[in-house]
Amino acid sequence: SMSCQGDCSCKEPVVPIQSSQNIEDDDIWGDDDPKSLNDINRAHHKQGYLDGLVHQQEDSLQQGFDEGFPKGAELGVQVGRILSTLKLNNQDLFNQAKEELNIVNVLDRKYFDAKLNMNEEIPVIAKWLKIIHEL
Repeated sequence: SMSCQGDCSCKEPVVPIQSSQNIEDDDIWGDDDPKSLNDINRAHHKQGYLDGLVHQQEDSLQQGFDEGFPKGAELGVQVGRILSTLKLNNQDLFNQAKEELNIVNVLDRKYFDAKLNMNEEIPVIAKWLKIIHEL
């Protein structure tokens, strides 16, 4: 059978044992006191915690976007249909609708629950859908 000479990949590399005197001389941490090591550990722990928080917030934000985007897009399509119909048929109503259907009014927090689901039909959109239906 063949014996390993220390250069094959089947075993961990052989590390020569040094005398304790050499280890102490080569120890780059030898001068550090426990307090500074604790400070380093605390800093790494804190950074890991902060990284975890940021990652969680990013995941939550993405989930909220994924859930809310289709509804927001649907509302945007409704507003676009209202405005385009009025633009072709009645400039005065178009100008009024453009102000009332401002995104701040359409996406007012009062129309949504804590999970950003719509509580009810948005009255300003319902009003203008009725108006264009009657044109």
